[in-house]
Amino acid sequence: MSSENIIKMAFELGSSIAHSEEINALKKAQEKLVADEEAYNLIMRYQDTRMRLEQKKKSGLILPQQEENHLAILEQQLNSNPLVQELLLAQERFDNLMQAVYFAMNQAIAGGCAGGCSSCGGGCSE
Repeated sequence: MSSENIIKMAFELGSSIAHSEEINALKKAQEKLVADEEAYNLIMRYQDTRMRLEQKKKSGLILPQQEENHLAILEQQLNSNPLVQELLLAQERFDNLMQAVYFAMNQAIAGGCAGGCSSCGGGCSE
């Protein structure tokens, strides 16, 4: 098979992924979260706080317990926010789809499932 055909098939795969339920759910969850000022600000505060603490750690500074507690509180707030949880679930489902795609491609490149189709959940043709 020519490189051109492989690239064409890869483009078709990308188009299929772009129209998948998983990506649509992820985009909707992102839109809902961005539209909700409280949820969006919570994520931004968490990311900012986490990055500042990581920078301090990299610089060799000792983190005050108060700052670590603040990050833990923000994490708890994230975990209790339904829009954040919806986004995380949608992201996880999309990540699972992509892992399955990479796994299938790797199996095809390697020449099939090692140990038969039962090793990867079945459904393939060796």
